[in-house]
Amino acid sequence: MSKLLISRCDEYKCEKIYEVILNQLIVLDLVDKIKFKKVLLKPNLLGAHKPQEAATTHPEFLRAIIKLFKKNNEVIVGDSPSVANFEEVVLKTGIKKVCEEEKVLLLNLSVYPTIEFEFNKFGCKKLVVSKIVEEVDYIVNLPKLKTHSLTIITCGIKNMYGVVAGFTKSLYHKYALHPQDFFEVLYAVYSYRPPDLTIVDAIEGMEGDGPASGTVKKFALIITSENARTVDYFVVKDLFKLPKHFLFINKYLKKPTEIVFIGVSKEEIKNIKVVLPQTASFVNYFPKIVVSFVKPLVWFRPKIVQKLCKQCAKCYQICPKKTIKKVGNKYFIDYANCITCLCCFEVCTYKAIKIKRSIFYEIFILLKKLLKLLV
Repeated sequence: MSKLLISRCDEYKCEKIYEVILNQLIVLDLVDKIKFKKVLLKPNLLGAHKPQEAATTHPEFLRAIIKLFKKNNEVIVGDSPSVANFEEVVLKTGIKKVCEEEKVLLLNLSVYPTIEFEFNKFGCKKLVVSKIVEEVDYIVNLPKLKTHSLTIITCGIKNMYGVVAGFTKSLYHKYALHPQDFFEVLYAVYSYRPPDLTIVDAIEGMEGDGPASGTVKKFALIITSENARTVDYFVVKDLFKLPKHFLFINKYLKKPTEIVFIGVSKEEIKNIKVVLPQTASFVNYFPKIVVSFVKPLVWFRPKIVQKLCKQCAKCYQICPKKTIKKVGNKYFIDYANCITCLCCFEVCTYKAIKIKRSIFYEIFILLKKLLKLLV
C-alpha cells in the first residue's frame, strides 16, 4: 500500500494530534484492522534533547499515538539511542514521563536481546537488530522530520536504524565509508522487518545541519503511510526538493499511488523551503567512484570547538575508528584516521562539534551558486 496522507497540524496538543491521526487511519481503512495486537511504537530518541529542540519525537505526539493504539492493543515503546545513558535520554525528551502516565512499557533496545542476519557487503558479513522486531505483531514507525549531514534526510527508512543496538550503529560506518554504502546498511536494516505504519512528527522538524545541530523548522504537518519508502519519496521530492542528481537514495524511494491532502494544499507544500545541510553538495555531486580522487582537496570534516565542549565524552565513546583522542581534559580528532561518518557531530548535545569545509569546497559551492544564477 503506497497511499500517502499529508495533514495539517499546527501544535503539540495531544487532543488535536489524536484527532488528525485518527482521521488518517480512517482514510487508510486501518481503524478496525489494528486490534488485539502487540504493537511496537518506534520513536526517534536520538539523544538527550529537550522536546523544543526538535531533535526527537515530541512526547505529546507519542502520547496521542499511545492513546490511539492502547485501546485495543498491547503497546510497547522502544528505541536504542546512540549514546549509552538511556535513562538520561528518556527523561530529558519527556518520553519516560509520557509512558509512565499512559501506563505502557518503555524498552531500552540497546540492552534487549538481538538477532543477526546475512549482509555480506563492504566486508561486513552480518547485521544485528533487536529481537523485538520479531516479537511484535505490528510496528508503528514514528520518525522526526529532519535534515541529516551525512544522509541529507532522516525520516522513514533511517528511523528504523534505531532497532540496531546503541554503539553498534556507529560500528557499521567502518564498513560503509561512503553515504551510498551507508544507505545500503540502512535499507538492509529497514527491509529485515519493515514497519507496518509510518507516522511522521513533522509539526516541528529540523533544517540545516541536522540531525542534532540544525535549526528548528515549523512544517505544521503530520505525514502518514503504510510504506516508509513512500514517505521518504515525498520528503525528498516535495518537501526538501532535492535535485535529480541525489545519487544514492533514489533507488530506495517508492512513488505514492495516491496523495491525500487534509487541511493543507499542494500549493502550500510547494512553497515550503528547507535549508539543507552544508555537506549536501559534496554528498550529492560526487558519486562513490569519484570521492577518493576529490576528497584530498574537496572535503568536510567535524571539528571540536573547545570553548563549547563540556567533556561529556559522548563523541569519544561513539567514534567507530577511535580517532578521537583525549589529551588532558580536552578531546581532539586525529584526522589521519577520521572516516567522516559524523557520528560525533550527531551525538553532541552541546553543539560543540561543527562542520569545517576545505577552501576548495568553498570554491566549489561558490561556483555552483554562480552557475545557478547564470542559468
